[in-house]
Amino acid sequence: MERFYVGTFHSVSHALRFEKLLKNHNLDVAMIPVPRVISSSCGIAARFSEQALPSVQRLLTEDGDDVESIYLLSYEGKKVHAERLAGPWDNDS
Repeated sequence: MERFYVGTFHSVSHALRFEKLLKNHNLDVAMIPVPRVISSSCGIAARFSEQALPSVQRLLTEDGDDVESIYLLSYEGKKVHAERLAGPWDNDS
């Protein structure tokens, strides 16, 4: 089973700021199209590993205004599951 995290954003500029923030803290991030299982206002998402999550959460606690949501995605064969995480970056909580 493949598992990773995806951040979604309200705009492309927010996505690019998030990418820069992670890279400035030496965290691996890949910009990808938003997976179909997730809807978003912006078509770009940021993918990062499970190992990076604690560091990403810490960074978002300090400066999480750019992030719409964080999801845990898991792939088992062709089946995809997305679980939304709540946190200080989450405008809905």
